[in-house]
Amino acid sequence: MTNYNPESSLKKNIINKDIFKAYDIRGKVGSDWCLNKNYNDAFLIGQALGNQLVNENSNKIIVGRDGRNSSESISQNLILGLLSVGCDVTDIGLVATPVAYFCLDHLNIPNCAMITGSHNPPSHNGIKMVTHRVATSQEMIESLYFDIIEKEFKGNLGTFSNYGHAIHEYQNAIVNNIQLKKKLRLGIDASNGATALFAENLFKALGCEVHPLFCELDGNFPNHSPDPTTPENLESLIDLVRKNKLDIGIAFDGDGDRMIAVDNNGTLLWPDRILILLAQDVLAKNPNSRIVFDIKCSMLLPSEIRKAGGQAAFCPNGHSIMKREVLKLDAIIGGEFSGHIVLRDRWNDFDDAPYVAARFLEILSNKSQSSADIFKVIPDSFSTKEYKIKAKDIREAAKLVADFTKHANFSGACLNLLDGLRVDYEDAWGLIRSSNTSAAVGLRFEATTAKRLEEIKELFRDVFKAINYDQELPF
Repeated sequence: MTNYNPESSLKKNIINKDIFKAYDIRGKVGSDWCLNKNYNDAFLIGQALGNQLVNENSNKIIVGRDGRNSSESISQNLILGLLSVGCDVTDIGLVATPVAYFCLDHLNIPNCAMITGSHNPPSHNGIKMVTHRVATSQEMIESLYFDIIEKEFKGNLGTFSNYGHAIHEYQNAIVNNIQLKKKLRLGIDASNGATALFAENLFKALGCEVHPLFCELDGNFPNHSPDPTTPENLESLIDLVRKNKLDIGIAFDGDGDRMIAVDNNGTLLWPDRILILLAQDVLAKNPNSRIVFDIKCSMLLPSEIRKAGGQAAFCPNGHSIMKREVLKLDAIIGGEFSGHIVLRDRWNDFDDAPYVAARFLEILSNKSQSSADIFKVIPDSFSTKEYKIKAKDIREAAKLVADFTKHANFSGACLNLLDGLRVDYEDAWGLIRSSNTSAAVGLRFEATTAKRLEEIKELFRDVFKAINYDQELPF
């Protein structure tokens, strides 16, 4: 950690720098921040965020929270900090993250702070922020830290109000936006996260026969980690779909801004393949539109986007980076391999997994084939999950990627340094990058054949040997 003594966090204007991540504020409650159930850290963050907004003549903010055990206390103290410097706070209470994003336009308030640990373990929590209707940048998040340790905050007291209709109005907006042509039999795994508050009702209102799984809010996440992109977390959903012969299964992460699916055979549909289907549908009505996707996505995605009449653009990994790039390039869709997907043609500028799931079902309902048969028509490949190599800290992870890149020798490949190193051949690719949020190095591979997939992995193993990396590789 960076000059952090946990005991000092109880004193004014002392806070752990390491919780200020690239995309949000996040850490383990009780050790990284909020020591001994003292939530002064959240108060300080509220003051710093509120002070910036007031200075920018934008003092209205929405605050929401997920169902984690620490979220209510963090929210209360964040709100007190915001109020103390003159922010007018609208508390929308216990919601999923996309509901907070929905309220930006619905309530005509340009800023929001969502208390959520996202897909992380129950002991973790954090704050996702939007200012001036744009996801916060790494530079802005870091500036909050320096404001906390360097400034004294003063101001007139802001106003406070509760808004208790957010989920109901969000659900109605989706139901009015989506038209299913036939009834689908749907399995939903809410991961005991925030979408458990409404997912079953929402999809029943859309006309689905809903088979709920872990649709009870529980901040301890007793059934599995709230990360649907980890294949073992989908085993119960796969069993549910197969046993009940369902049309499709959908899983949401802990705060509802990411989704993944399994087809009627229980085969995992990675988000970059779902993006292909969404792109084909949207581009048919909006030709020549741009679609942004992160560096971890399939080589098939840009190819299929171009075939469907669209423009394809890579961006670095990170949900806030992707959302800002979508706005910068005026893209109609943005997406990540992790399941963050933005659909701007009929919705808003943010990653909204329940809405994306509803649009996905709308496409399926317009087709006579099963979900498995629909995806059989879409080109496929041999690909891996994202492998992780743990490091002591973020700096060690970054050094490993730098050493790998320095010694990389991939003859005939196109090297992409947008985010780490992506090595592209015509029939295969591999990626190595350091995480912006944890002490880890991520790797992913894809190829047109199983043999070629093993070959690209072996090329990466050769570089690890060249830099004398002596730990066991996960691939």
